[in-house]
Amino acid sequence: MHSDFAGQRAAAWLAMACLALGLAGCGTPRTDGNYLLDDIDAQRTLPDAGWDALKSQLPPVPTAKDVLPVEPLTRVRGFSFGVDPRSIEISPGLIVRYTLRAVSDAGAENISYESVRCGTREWRTVAIDRPGAGWQRALNDEWRVVLGGSIQQTLRNGVFCSGGAPASPKKEDLIYRLRNWERYTDGLAGDGVTGLK
Repeated sequence: MHSDFAGQRAAAWLAMACLALGLAGCGTPRTDGNYLLDDIDAQRTLPDAGWDALKSQLPPVPTAKDVLPVEPLTRVRGFSFGVDPRSIEISPGLIVRYTLRAVSDAGAENISYESVRCGTREWRTVAIDRPGAGWQRALNDEWRVVLGGSIQQTLRNGVFCSGGAPASPKKEDLIYRLRNWERYTDGLAGDGVTGLK
């Protein structure tokens, strides 16, 4: 009987030691890419990198062959759009950056490097390609609300973001979603500004 009591006591001490070790592990820092709710809340307010930090990291200016086609939910007559998959970057603050190429039916081209903030439904233009001069800082680089039916809504809600965070911590997953953008935007039809996910 004494040995049974000693065994139960040893098992209780072992259980408490395991519990203590498990709780000690709760204070260890999590690694990047772990999108728990408290991480998302903390990152919503992180500022985007400024121009001085970004200007040396701008991707190559894409040509027509470099971009994957994508369309806004509300067709913009006379324009076609594409995103350069090489330019996609996931950054702190629940931000995804990408290069957008817009071409009019008349052949006018506009290439912009943009940031979309998954946590707050905002986007901004970081840089504009000036023919012959390359990337230049955008004159209006303030955050703006993603409007319903816009190309930014397609990219934010249907490609790059999900649940208020990047749809994946891996660039290759976002490229896959870009290649298959119609599959991910099917449920967005009819979303207005107030209906953004």
